[in-house]
Amino acid sequence: ESITNLPLGQFYAVTADNRQPFYNVMGGLQDNGTWVGPSRTREPAGIQNDDWRMISFGDGFWVLNQADDPDLYISESQGGGVVRTDMRTREQQSIAPDARDSDGPATEQKFRFNWNAPVIPSPHDKNTIYLGGNVVFRSTDFGRTWAAISPDLTTNDKAKQGGAGGPVAFENTGAEYHTTVISLAESPLRAGVIYAGTDDGNLQMTSDGGKNWTNLTRNVAGLPANSPVSHVEPSRADANLVYASFDRHQLDDLRPYIYKSTDDGRTWRNIAGNLPEKAYVWIVREDPRSANLIYAGTELGLFASFNGGANWIPLNMKNLPNVAVHDIIVHPRDNDLIIGTHGRSILIFDDATALQQMNPSVLNSETYLFEPRAGLRYTQRFTRYGIGDKVFTGQNPPYGALITYYLKNKLDPKTTVKLQIYDANNKLVSESANVPKEAGLNRAVWDLRYGGPRVRRPPTDEEVQFTGGPRGPQVLPGTYTVKLTVGNQTQERKVEVRIDPTISVTTDALQLMQDMTLKLRDMQSATNDALRALDSIKSQLQFIERTVKDRSTEPPKELLETIATYTKQIEALQGRLARPDGGLGFEGRAQLVDRIGGLFFAIDGTNAAPTGAQRQYFNELQGEYQTRISEVNKFINETVPKLNEALRRGGAPNVLPGKPVAENP
Repeated sequence: ESITNLPLGQFYAVTADNRQPFYNVMGGLQDNGTWVGPSRTREPAGIQNDDWRMISFGDGFWVLNQADDPDLYISESQGGGVVRTDMRTREQQSIAPDARDSDGPATEQKFRFNWNAPVIPSPHDKNTIYLGGNVVFRSTDFGRTWAAISPDLTTNDKAKQGGAGGPVAFENTGAEYHTTVISLAESPLRAGVIYAGTDDGNLQMTSDGGKNWTNLTRNVAGLPANSPVSHVEPSRADANLVYASFDRHQLDDLRPYIYKSTDDGRTWRNIAGNLPEKAYVWIVREDPRSANLIYAGTELGLFASFNGGANWIPLNMKNLPNVAVHDIIVHPRDNDLIIGTHGRSILIFDDATALQQMNPSVLNSETYLFEPRAGLRYTQRFTRYGIGDKVFTGQNPPYGALITYYLKNKLDPKTTVKLQIYDANNKLVSESANVPKEAGLNRAVWDLRYGGPRVRRPPTDEEVQFTGGPRGPQVLPGTYTVKLTVGNQTQERKVEVRIDPTISVTTDALQLMQDMTLKLRDMQSATNDALRALDSIKSQLQFIERTVKDRSTEPPKELLETIATYTKQIEALQGRLARPDGGLGFEGRAQLVDRIGGLFFAIDGTNAAPTGAQRQYFNELQGEYQTRISEVNKFINETVPKLNEALRRGGAPNVLPGKPVAENP
């Protein structure tokens, strides 16, 4: 029996596409091939293992897909085993530059490929990709043909290219090949500026697309000889800025090495600084939206520098253990921080804006509200049942707009923190005081809805689990204002709401849907107000009855009959508004408040205009609502005074009826 309740995937590399409405994540796993799966799903339960698909077999490493054809992938397994896969047809073709087998000693191979040979896309041309062996290959037709654009960029040390293993048996599987390229990068700002790092300590650079190469290693001051270049990171903000990390753990040196050059590689300085002594570095990554924010994936976890490498702090995020981080990307559209780990699979930090906007001014602020990412309105629905209890489920991001804010200090328990959403007309849409208020970064979620209806009584846990609890109508796409109030200080930001781009729906349809659900919500609120008013009067009568019985062995018969008569009238009114309390299941016909709620959920459950039948039913419910609320108001205005007169005659106190209920909410 297999119980998949803990993610133990060992990813070497990760990347992502730009599918709508949710991007896919893909990456290669030790011993388990290359896979692709969604970053979120429409399933409220989360992301299932079955949502993932294998792209290619073997030990999985690098993978990329075609920008214009997201079902077309190029992936690489051990020893430069590059394949192109069409996930629609399952057609898969080997496209390695050398079609010969790669078994045997490295000296017998025409080209040498590392166990984890890099294959990367050009940031300048969707059809151009690069592959590292002992030389750099370039393809301008997405892998159909290749050309070597460099000489051997390694030391080509023959002593490190013999047979591996022995003396009993040799192990020439390709995992042991040395003197190979292990990192590749092309400058995002200058086409043809390419960096190649080798496992024997060479950091090579070309500025002319491969015609001429320069070994920059001698410029890296203080770097021990033969240091494998684990990653090269040309800047997206400065054409002369480049980072490089070096990993010497196979040389019994676990120290971190990260270098930075601001002059096109002519000089370098070590910026590993205060990283832990044994945190050897797999990758260094510049944030694409904040050039001073640098991430370091190390054997001891994820670190960040907010000042270009001057100092580092561990990113102790929720659910992220101290595990080896082999790859880091920031999604170009959704701005999520995606982390490929070697032992805890892939983790996603939703919306890296707070990290990107963090600076000394923010940290010195008592409160700071970050700019929210747009919230996406889409439909969630369960489609999977009976899958068992021992299935691993990945977490979906929270539905709605993430609101991130910083609190410098722990707040006094009496200090209120309130989150409000306003529409373009400055009308209050939603308000919540039940938000986190810890020192440091906090997150709340606006569910892209108006406030829910007023309730008769708080829902039970079972009701919340079954229905999700009371909720308000969905807001229309557009721009809204977020207001965060901490004590007597208020900050505000704009947040955009967008509709699922994969569905076809008109603005008029969404407006009609909202108009009807807002009216239904208000009818629910008023009906529950009526029920609470009746509940209160009934409760007061029950209290009077108990008190009278407790104080006298022979309570006034006429008074008890009065209480019983009016209690029956109240229960009759309640029974026309809601099912009686204490019934089993769905006993009896659904009454007004239940039918209002049923129509609300039917209309609200999709992004489409209400049907003709729903509109007709809505009109019927409006008529019944006005009749029933009128009956309750008549009882409050006309019957309760008579009740109180009868109570006074019996020596009992008045009941308090409350205010009449709005008949046109």
